[in-house]
Amino acid sequence: MPVSNWREQVYNVIGGVLFDNPVRVVRFLVRDDEGRLRDRSDLPAPVRRLAETAVPEERACLRTTQFVHHVWIPPGGVHVRELHVHPDAEELVLISAGTGEIEIDGQVKAVCSGDVAYIPPMAEHTLRNTSPELLGAFFVNVPVGDGLRRLLAEDPRHAQEDLR
Repeated sequence: MPVSNWREQVYNVIGGVLFDNPVRVVRFLVRDDEGRLRDRSDLPAPVRRLAETAVPEERACLRTTQFVHHVWIPPGGVHVRELHVHPDAEELVLISAGTGEIEIDGQVKAVCSGDVAYIPPMAEHTLRNTSPELLGAFFVNVPVGDGLRRLLAEDPRHAQEDLR
């Protein structure tokens, strides 16, 4: 069974990549100064992000999962600096410890340990720690639509019969 260490310091979170698909197909969009969605990879990153951290082969995702990350967000922190969108993926956020708030398409909801939030494709989102304690969360990101088609086309591990 793969094991991860919480070994990465990313922006203001401490996190570990539990599983990561080496074929990058999920797009990460943020709004520019004019409010248009732009691909985050076209913009200079202030820091290295979890998705840019290579993982050993034994922690590469199987089949269609893009990644599973765990983060510890310190008080007042956010999981990603910008509100962002995945146009070709859906995401589950499982709160493992602490309290905070999640924003999904302009709606803000309080979250606490044991909560699960679903983020559909094209939903602008972020997770914030609003408490004085660490906020723990798992992120599970799965390509859909064009993301899944790109994964199937680009990853030799996939065969059509595998998905039936």
